[in-house]
Amino acid sequence: MINLYRYEITKYKPNFRDEEYEDWTAISDIGNSYEGQILTIEKYKEVEDSYIKAIHLVMEYLELPFLLINNVVRSFSYDTFMEIRKDCRELYTKEILERYSSAKDLEELDKEKVDSFCRLQLREDIGATVYYPRRMKVYIGYDFLMGIHTSQSIASIIPSIERLGLFVEKH
Repeated sequence: MINLYRYEITKYKPNFRDEEYEDWTAISDIGNSYEGQILTIEKYKEVEDSYIKAIHLVMEYLELPFLLINNVVRSFSYDTFMEIRKDCRELYTKEILERYSSAKDLEELDKEKVDSFCRLQLREDIGATVYYPRRMKVYIGYDFLMGIHTSQSIASIIPSIERLGLFVEKH
């Protein structure tokens, strides 16, 4: 049996979880005010970029050339997807739109494809199992929650992940 290391990597400060603290949780929150600040497309993308960089850091540390996807589920038909996301179209590059349409089970995602696919997961547009067999699994859920399970400790790169503005908790 493989010993798994489990990490939760999020934008949420652990000490605020039990307090009444209002924070944005989804792409649909762009334009709303949280703690006196309007969530802009730029701020949203900055946080999203941090999550993608964290995944890349772990992949590089574990020397993984790609991640696999399986059990791909799209949240919407393509037409509905385009209609729902029209207000933040600038976040949807040609590559991201193509990934939404073309992602398929057991596809290998190199670093660029991991980027666009995981953005779709963070935006709650697509769901899937994302992993490298027996080495790494990425769990992206609603509300910008992300878990990473690895076959070896990533303790030495936690400071690099935290410098991205994220919080890492080992479970």
